[in-house]
Amino acid sequence: MKRYIFLFFILHSSLFINVSVADAQTHWQNPLEAGENMVHGRWWNSELKDNYHRLTPRAEGVVRSSVWGLSKQSAGLSVCFHTNAPTIRVRYKVTGGLAMFHMPQTGVSGLDLYATDADGRLRWCASKFNLSFKDTINYEFRDITYFTGEDRGYDFELFLPLYNEVAWLEVGVDEGHELRFIPAPAEQPIVVYGTSIAQGACASRTGMAWTNIVHRESHYPVINLGFSGNALIEEEVFRFLAEIDAKLFVIDCLPNMATERTELIYDRLIRGIGILRARSQAPILLVEHNYANGSSSQQSVDWYTHSNAEQRRAYDRLVADGVAGLYYLSHAELAFTQESMVEGIHPNDLGMRQYADAYLRKLHAIFMSEH
Repeated sequence: MKRYIFLFFILHSSLFINVSVADAQTHWQNPLEAGENMVHGRWWNSELKDNYHRLTPRAEGVVRSSVWGLSKQSAGLSVCFHTNAPTIRVRYKVTGGLAMFHMPQTGVSGLDLYATDADGRLRWCASKFNLSFKDTINYEFRDITYFTGEDRGYDFELFLPLYNEVAWLEVGVDEGHELRFIPAPAEQPIVVYGTSIAQGACASRTGMAWTNIVHRESHYPVINLGFSGNALIEEEVFRFLAEIDAKLFVIDCLPNMATERTELIYDRLIRGIGILRARSQAPILLVEHNYANGSSSQQSVDWYTHSNAEQRRAYDRLVADGVAGLYYLSHAELAFTQESMVEGIHPNDLGMRQYADAYLRKLHAIFMSEH
């Protein structure tokens, strides 16, 4: 009996020592304690110093409670840093459920890491199975090779959870390696006001949300103000959008405005665009309802085409009234297929790629025409 107790003690002591040594060799840093503007992908950084929320705290009690709650989820936010460490560790805690029935943990609550090497090449970093979703979530990105020279390191961008609130987060590298956080650039962003699709449902990992793809491939900052099920073209939200010195506004709300809300689209768009134009001359892109289940549901076709027609009516009225800088992205240009969806509402990774491609084509055309 004493022998088994002794072996148990030795095994558990050894495990404790190994964990303690590994932890002691890791230098952990909290991005929120590294300086100002360390959270990328949002506008009100000076008002949001100690969290990973997306709307200014002034919005609480002004926007609907559902919108305010969703704004605490870190969709589209990222943390950037420079290091030459071969292993990068991240530990953090979230406040909500880890997954949804149609979206995995890696998209709802996970992370995604991309590197830009010294030659400007973008490199995705795989976590493989070196991650655990427990009370504290842990990611470990191992065996990172610095092909352009370890002494030069890489700039990394860590994309945060799409559908969860991050309570705290730390990034760690082994002692002796550099870890320097990079503040968000003072650059006009592309601002996206949209639905669950804009927020990121149902990407399998956070980097595959179409807004994050557009950010990486356009090299512009993108602010994700997607509010799942709650993009109702509301005046209160437009007033906060108008505070942003945007390069371009994207209004992609129609998936939440079908059925009984369709009759609200025209008046709300007229009012919302008026609020933006009172403060900004940035281009505004209106996006049609995208759908891929029309081959099996006439009711869906009727709902979607009606909502698109109401938005088009508002667009034509605004153009006729002389409102400049309005652009339109149609359902046909989005070009979804029957393989693009998860359950007929939200895109899978293929659909996210198609969304991003359509947006990138349109954004290129807009920026060329604006110049």
